[in-house]
Amino acid sequence: MKRWLLLLYLVATGCSPKIVSYVNERAKFGQFETYRLVSAKSESKNVTPENTTIFDLIKENIHQQMTRRGYEISNVTPDLTLRYEVTSNTRVEINNNQVNPYFYQPFPVTTRTIYQSILLLELFDSNNKLVWQGSYDLKQEKKEKKVSKAINRAVGYIFTTYPYRALSGQQDESLKTIEK
Repeated sequence: MKRWLLLLYLVATGCSPKIVSYVNERAKFGQFETYRLVSAKSESKNVTPENTTIFDLIKENIHQQMTRRGYEISNVTPDLTLRYEVTSNTRVEINNNQVNPYFYQPFPVTTRTIYQSILLLELFDSNNKLVWQGSYDLKQEKKEKKVSKAINRAVGYIFTTYPYRALSGQQDESLKTIEK
């Protein structure tokens, strides 16, 4: 019986989204009402049109999530600065498939390229202190054909770890779920 429970747990956690988050418990959440959105990479001149579309989708979804929480956008003197970034990395795995070390045989060498991407969101207060941080492993979305759906889901999952409404220091449990 214990084996089945362990197997069920491993399957359930293996299929769940990979979200990492941090909340600064000393932050004064009840004082935050406005925010601005920044991204160093989306402002770069070397961004492809496809990536510009992705950044626009991320911005749109972040604005929706912040509006859902009652925050207002302000570029003048915001209470919070929300920074977002997509970090990507590639690595190559090499497998030379050697089976018999006693005979010289040219063994086939196989390689595969693994693409890794993470969406990172960070909230800083007006003193530039980290209030909240959340990241999501975009590998979960690799099978999704519609980019807009994948971005919507990724941003939604990250925001489930930020359950605060504007001008409220109390957590709102309804914000810990993804809005469909």
